[in-house]
Amino acid sequence: MELIRLNKYLPIALLYFFFNGLFLPLGLLYTTLLTPFFIVWLYKFPSFRYLLLFFLVTIPFALVHFIHGVDIISYVKSYLLLFSAFVFCVAFYQFLLVCNSLAILFKNIVLINFLFVLIAIILFFIPFFKDLVWYKNSITNGVEAAYRLRLFTYEASYYSFLLAPIAIYYYLKILFIRAQDKWFTFFIITLPLILSLSFGVISAILLTFIFLLCSDLKLLYINKKLPTFILFTILFFIIFLVAVIYFFPDNIVFIRIENIFKGRDTSFSGRTFDSIYLGWKIAAQKSILFGAGPGQIKIVGIDLFSKFYQTSFSSDQLAIPNNIGDILAQYGLIGITIKLFLEIYFFFKTKVYSNIYRLSLFLFVFIYQFSGSFINNIAEYVIWIMAFYSALFPEFNKINLFLKDDGNDLIHTPLLN
Repeated sequence: MELIRLNKYLPIALLYFFFNGLFLPLGLLYTTLLTPFFIVWLYKFPSFRYLLLFFLVTIPFALVHFIHGVDIISYVKSYLLLFSAFVFCVAFYQFLLVCNSLAILFKNIVLINFLFVLIAIILFFIPFFKDLVWYKNSITNGVEAAYRLRLFTYEASYYSFLLAPIAIYYYLKILFIRAQDKWFTFFIITLPLILSLSFGVISAILLTFIFLLCSDLKLLYINKKLPTFILFTILFFIIFLVAVIYFFPDNIVFIRIENIFKGRDTSFSGRTFDSIYLGWKIAAQKSILFGAGPGQIKIVGIDLFSKFYQTSFSSDQLAIPNNIGDILAQYGLIGITIKLFLEIYFFFKTKVYSNIYRLSLFLFVFIYQFSGSFINNIAEYVIWIMAFYSALFPEFNKINLFLKDDGNDLIHTPLLN
């Protein structure tokens, strides 16, 4: 396995993945502060004109919002944050156009991340430093609060969400491209996800691969050992499940699954049904079609949140941890319609289905948007952009996978390459 290769894009990649919110107030990112730099960088490219789309789409909404009444300071602050997220998305799209080393960046991030994970495991046993990279919260009702790995991000679920597109990339290589170091790669990718205890991200990844295989059964025959591997995996899982039920009936996973089905899991409910409901109620206070506007959740939502959860909230505590619910609250049914329409349009326009990596990203983020994320989440939009970028990792194009033979260069090479 080769050492980390230096790359001119590596510093910004490391900033985005590891340190984007380090030492900053919650909600503020270094990529937000770098918005002027991204605008200047984009100015020399044709993609700079895409920045105008932001204003063409949002100004009509703003006119309606101001007619219904808004808190101007909160509106402007949130509007500028949303614009900064849009600028970053355009900059990331331009980055994909000019960068020919995304696989190298993935490898570097995986190796550096694993190094940080090893350090985090050591710090876990040093009480004074534990809270630097771990944080403790209640996973579900009836379970004592547990420590979850977050590294330098603000929470474990966001950390695992950042890792998801890279994890999916290597899982696909493990399953469909014969290569060396499979088990080591699987270990260093999977360990951080497990330590994060992010059930939402892990579940979305599992569902992604189930839907991917169901979408085209011919994928089962790309790797002749894959059906056997799946069969043994299912058998192992059943045996493991029976053993866990027998010996550890009160484990955290089963308790949370039981709570979810019984409607007692506050985290799952808060990120799904509660978020949609609250988003609807907040939008309805102004305009169910156009929403209440950016930044208005903290203004019009205090009484609604307090009554719904039967506890007191401050404006800083108010947030809708669900992208669809957040858009519904701020931009109404029209905002949700625009987003879902664009997802479907670009799915067919860029032929996402022709590349199993892009299809996997699409499936993953489509699922996750209904159970997490938020309107300014650049990590979500990065995944959407990669899913719709037609030149991304052509080795995963179905035509290449189905036609490759045993002499293909992808075979028998180190996986972390």
